[in-house]
Amino acid sequence: LVLPPGSSRQPRPLIVALHGGWGSGKNMQDISGLDGPALAAGFVIAYTDGVMKAWNAGTCCATPMKRNIDDVGFLKAVVDDIAKTYGIDRQRVYGTGFSNGAMMLYRVACEAPGLFKAIAPVSGGPMFEGCKSPQPISAYLIQGRADPRIPFDGGEFEGNYRPGVLSIVGQLGQRAGCGKEQKQTWQDGDTSCATVQGCPGGVELSWGGLGGVGHQWAGGRTLLPGLLGQNTSRFNASRQIVLFFQRH
Repeated sequence: LVLPPGSSRQPRPLIVALHGGWGSGKNMQDISGLDGPALAAGFVIAYTDGVMKAWNAGTCCATPMKRNIDDVGFLKAVVDDIAKTYGIDRQRVYGTGFSNGAMMLYRVACEAPGLFKAIAPVSGGPMFEGCKSPQPISAYLIQGRADPRIPFDGGEFEGNYRPGVLSIVGQLGQRAGCGKEQKQTWQDGDTSCATVQGCPGGVELSWGGLGGVGHQWAGGRTLLPGLLGQNTSRFNASRQIVLFFQRH
């Protein structure tokens, strides 16, 4: 748990950050560089550890999936504990995550829809079948267009189908009652971002497709580029995510 400097009489917002497979909370803190922009904006950050370095995101991944670990219950308990101890603002709790951690965000949004006000998944899509009581949620999806593990346009990896970013945006937009039109918000070569128009109730659905970027936290520390692909210094996911959460 990382706290902003100084004291505050007002309850502070909280970001719950979920590591990728074979990662840890400390690893997530190191690769994302989230501390800088989040602490400067007054957020508390919780870097959580999954069982055996993974999360039960449905049909992924590893031990938590095989043992049906209740990670939704765990994350609810984490937020409850932090709220009691540090007096955070329960109306401003946000979730971000990388890879398997990003997948987990979608499950939380489905099964505990009131926990996160908004989510920002990086390089990971939903890995469960349907949602029994879907509710709208603001989301900012960030994805490398050259990701070999989570194909930007959708595809199979290790026997699992990974849905494409625009397909996920369409599903979230339908859930929220948004329109079909999208407004471009960023263009730099083959890197582009857009926001879905006509979303009611203050819901925001945005996405970023990063040209030449692989399975990486954009703008953070590059991991195994020979296996996972390249990173970029021209788009900083942590800064963009903090700005997105501040709008909500």
